[in-house]
Amino acid sequence: MHTHMGGIHGAALTDIGLRRAVNEDAVLSARSIFAVADGMGGHEAGDLASRLCIETLEKIAVDPAGVGPSGLPHAQAVLAQVERADSMIRNAIGSRGGTTLCALALVSAEPGGGTWPQEKPAAATTIELPVQAHAVAAPDGKITPARYLETIHEAHVHPGEAVFHRGAPDAEEPAPTTDVLPYVPVPGAGAPAVTRLDGGEQDHATHDNTAQDPAPGHEPEVRLMLLNVGDSRGYRLREGRLTQLTLDHSAVQELIDAGSITEAEARIHPQRNLITRALGAGGNSVPDSQFHELVAGDRYLLCSDGLTGEVDPAGIERILNQTPDRSEAMARLVDAALASGGRDNISVVIVDVSGPLRPA
Repeated sequence: MHTHMGGIHGAALTDIGLRRAVNEDAVLSARSIFAVADGMGGHEAGDLASRLCIETLEKIAVDPAGVGPSGLPHAQAVLAQVERADSMIRNAIGSRGGTTLCALALVSAEPGGGTWPQEKPAAATTIELPVQAHAVAAPDGKITPARYLETIHEAHVHPGEAVFHRGAPDAEEPAPTTDVLPYVPVPGAGAPAVTRLDGGEQDHATHDNTAQDPAPGHEPEVRLMLLNVGDSRGYRLREGRLTQLTLDHSAVQELIDAGSITEAEARIHPQRNLITRALGAGGNSVPDSQFHELVAGDRYLLCSDGLTGEVDPAGIERILNQTPDRSEAMARLVDAALASGGRDNISVVIVDVSGPLRPA
């Protein structure tokens, strides 16, 4: 799947991997929006969840609502579409599945002075698990990040919450599972932060799509809006250096934040596939959002954990630096994940910024 809009060029690729019977990932590279959705729940659940997510987001590019002077959607319209996707997944499959999401969208300034969504203080959050009587808990009943993983297998799932598994266990090595943990905001903490930042045969599935820019006019105030729910990630390669822009909504990320484990230890942690947010599942489906200037030469990577679970950041950085061609870079990333085991579906989206927006 390839698309370009003036100075923005994107491409997407998804692969079933070596262990899975179904590809539960879905990808999008459209006129103004690019995304990776990693479904969970198995056939007719996870794959449906990711597909519904992508199809809903694609409508923003085809028929954007709440457009600005650039002909691009406003940030709030993109967030509303994510909420719509969450609702559609819940209505379609109930508690049987859900999906992560990492998306990059071209958005126009909000009406009324060209302002962006106001930054808010970061919301304090915690994970609350109903534990057995013999489980260790703090006096207030909350399990601290450094401690709660010890009680996960003794925890009951909240009513209405589901436990989702990515694929059946492998005969030789159990396949990783993904559970959506209850994720409860601290009362009175407010909404999540909106952050502004400047600055065998393989089942490869690719698609082509090219769209034209709206009629040229005055220079529009446009940003790249990056949003994520779950553990699919967004990276930026700038001047040869790869930076992870998104923060995983996962159990091991909580442990990293608490200083209990390192990033390297998180990659092999037995509960590395437990996530705390997902669309269509669990209690919290609100995406983290951030806004980036369009800087010529920047390269963005969106990917599912089928890539990051197999290839370390240094390997990803090396491939992105050595491979200017998007199609070749995507194929090399997927091949690297397959060579490392390919235990999950693998999805990548690469978006290159070559300059300011202009008619394609």
